[in-house]
Amino acid sequence: MVGGIFAAITGTLLYLNVFLRFLFMNILAALLMIRIAFGKLSKEDFLKQVIVLYLITYFVGGLVNSIYYHTNIRMALINFGKGLPFSNISWKFVVRIFLILIPLSIFLLWLLRCYKLRTSLTYDVTLVLQDRSIKTKGLMDTGNCLYDPIYKKPVMVVENSLMEQILSPELIQCLDEAKKYLSDKNYDIGKWDIENEHILRLRFIPFHSLGKTGMMIGIKLDKVLIDTGKETICNEKVTAAIYDNRLSTGDDYQVILHKELIGI
Repeated sequence: MVGGIFAAITGTLLYLNVFLRFLFMNILAALLMIRIAFGKLSKEDFLKQVIVLYLITYFVGGLVNSIYYHTNIRMALINFGKGLPFSNISWKFVVRIFLILIPLSIFLLWLLRCYKLRTSLTYDVTLVLQDRSIKTKGLMDTGNCLYDPIYKKPVMVVENSLMEQILSPELIQCLDEAKKYLSDKNYDIGKWDIENEHILRLRFIPFHSLGKTGMMIGIKLDKVLIDTGKETICNEKVTAAIYDNRLSTGDDYQVILHKELIGI
């Protein structure tokens, strides 16, 4: 939409000189479109996207011009709709076009889905808690919309079996007490030592999924390191909601990341 608006303005303001038209359309519009489409990027990635945009633009533009000027389609477009609009198009032609476009669109969407499934966004993730750390795989899931209700920070999901490897015995005991509190309505929370540094790491994260609502117990980690292949992103004081079952049937990952943890 932004690109179309810039093109319309540039086409309307015919008095602009060549330099201003180039600056307005080829530089400013391109930068804005990339910023809107991809969000905040590193300088290297931003430059790559600019180059790709220019390559696609000039390739498609050159292809369209070649088809227009070197085939009979130019005269067909000139003579298109003489008299009444669309008077020379039969309903059979329209039906054929739809019968071709609909299967083609479905096939292209299927190819796109297969491509996305093969290129799942998994990263090497390191969880750090006090003097313990563990490395695992994390899936970046844009459907993860969990936030800490008090601190309003993004929450990641971690398998319980993985968390047990970095939790101290004191934290495991606090976690068990928190599970009892959620499962037993008559549980006496008054016996908790609220000044205990381990209890202060506990978080209660409400969730809503597929019509179900509930509460997950979370642990505040000291650091979460995410290796994207180009850089290592360090997030401090991240809440990890603990999931009792397996997140991946094939053990491809044990963590579901939040998009904000990698700046998306």
